[in-house]
Amino acid sequence: MGMDYEFAYSFKNPQLTGNWLLDLNPLSKLNMIVVFAILPIIAHTWQVNVTMILCYFLLAAAAGRFVQFAKTYLRFGLLIGSLLFLMRALFLPGEVTLFRFWIVNITQEGVHTGIWFSSLVVAICGAILLYQSVTRAKDFMYALEKLGAPRATSYVILSSLQSIIDLGKMAGVIMESQKARGIETDGTMFTRMKAFVPILAPLFLGAISNTEEKAVSMDARAFSQPIKNTHLCHLRPVPVWEKLMVIVVDLSFIGYIVWRVVA
Repeated sequence: MGMDYEFAYSFKNPQLTGNWLLDLNPLSKLNMIVVFAILPIIAHTWQVNVTMILCYFLLAAAAGRFVQFAKTYLRFGLLIGSLLFLMRALFLPGEVTLFRFWIVNITQEGVHTGIWFSSLVVAICGAILLYQSVTRAKDFMYALEKLGAPRATSYVILSSLQSIIDLGKMAGVIMESQKARGIETDGTMFTRMKAFVPILAPLFLGAISNTEEKAVSMDARAFSQPIKNTHLCHLRPVPVWEKLMVIVVDLSFIGYIVWRVVA
């Protein structure tokens, strides 16, 4: 049986998804995400923070990652955002009192500061979550390698990220097996914690075993040898329109900073 050369040589070509946002160079996306994260800090208004949050949802939808992004972001935003808002609104002093009860003193200044600070944190974290949703970690590390980053650093970071994912999947498998044995794993927080504690030992033993297997497989691939390494996935050359888009974003950001300083 002959080898499928067309399939083999396909790995020499960039692995594109057909989506303009997902196919952007990881460093181009990082450049824009950094701008998006810094912009709310400079603007110092909750209106800009909310606008950036809405833009994240639009970009996630444009990338076809809306459900994945919204599911994680809404959980984070509602939890962290509401907590930060309450901490600022309930205890920050001010001149105009809206509500007072015992040690709680809600002021107009505290509410305004709480809205601004909570939306700021949620906006900054949203930029990070968006980048994680539209960029594969291995593509980002490959882009850094092309800039001269050591391949050992890339492997350590990728392995750490993948280990977190693997631990989550392994924990789910163990919990399902426990449920199949008749052990109660659902219910109150105490019940779930009681069911989770016994799986820690096999979970960590499995993680150690996986680490050893990865080390053996990397040695088999001559990873530690001082030779040029190869990649199955390649990044496409950055097109002119993408470079222009990044330049426009950066110039607009610099112009906004100048406007803020002058104004």
